[in-house]
Amino acid sequence: MVHSKLKSIRFFSLMLLLLAMLTLTACGSAEQNKTYTIGIVNYDPPLNIVLDGLKEGMTELGYLEGENITYVYQGPIANDPAVIDAEIQRLLEQNVDLLFTMGNPTTLAAKAAVEGTDTPVVFCPTINPVGAGIVESISQPGGNVTGVQRGFTVDKSLEWLLKLAPDAKKVYVPYNPDDIISTIAVASLPEATAQLGIELIPSETYTPEEMVATVENLSKDTVVFLVPVPTLDPGIQDMFEAAAEHDIIVGSFYLSSHVETGALVFYGSEFPAMGKQAARLVDQIFRGTKPADLPVETDESFLYINLKRAETLGLDIPDDILRQADNVIR
Repeated sequence: MVHSKLKSIRFFSLMLLLLAMLTLTACGSAEQNKTYTIGIVNYDPPLNIVLDGLKEGMTELGYLEGENITYVYQGPIANDPAVIDAEIQRLLEQNVDLLFTMGNPTTLAAKAAVEGTDTPVVFCPTINPVGAGIVESISQPGGNVTGVQRGFTVDKSLEWLLKLAPDAKKVYVPYNPDDIISTIAVASLPEATAQLGIELIPSETYTPEEMVATVENLSKDTVVFLVPVPTLDPGIQDMFEAAAEHDIIVGSFYLSSHVETGALVFYGSEFPAMGKQAARLVDQIFRGTKPADLPVETDESFLYINLKRAETLGLDIPDDILRQADNVIR
């Protein structure tokens, strides 16, 4: 009798185990077969490389474009509130699973558009998302928005420029008040330049032509410091050429690629790496974690130095500084 009961218990235990295995297999199959759609909103062409990083990161996590994930993106749009709002609504009407926003203006617009819905938003990058009103705090974003912020290293970036150009007495910083991100970046510079003992020349600049003309007339004791100013992007190459012609030193907090096109030094975010970092947040959301429970992450900063440009300018870069660089253009 006891033997019979033991056989029955073993039988039912085996059946329960088989049922559990079948359930797990079905769930795994359903997870593999699930497809996702991400709507992309971007107003700044240089940020396209953030999307490249996102896609690379998502691929590494098992999301294959054309198979189980689709990216809806029609390219950079105008930095106009009405245009941004219309693009976000267009994407929401397509029932995207998540909005991926690049920059402060698009993220603020997306936050407002998804309020009261379950649509998550992941941003990459933004500057000072708490101060900009994007999230409640870094550790507890609240709502359905989280993402990757740029490390606020604008002061450190300027410090690196002045280490490589110790004879500089003035720093010219072009910015456009219409570009929110540029005014945020410039805000901390008065205190930083005072501590560094250099005169700050912040210049409201609305067109690339204005920027180039100013650089052409700078004194030799003045360096140029670039912060994110999307409206001036079309004139960046002309500006570098003008700076080279007049032996003006340029440093950048904006794009690492500036070192390859004429800047002496860059210290700040590497956008593709930021995109890959954001992919991990997207993956966690797709797996069921709410954005409100995902702390905002901060990107890593990188130091790039253009040694060829330094030699052209007659600058001697000490070996101890070169050893600290993540990339040296020779």
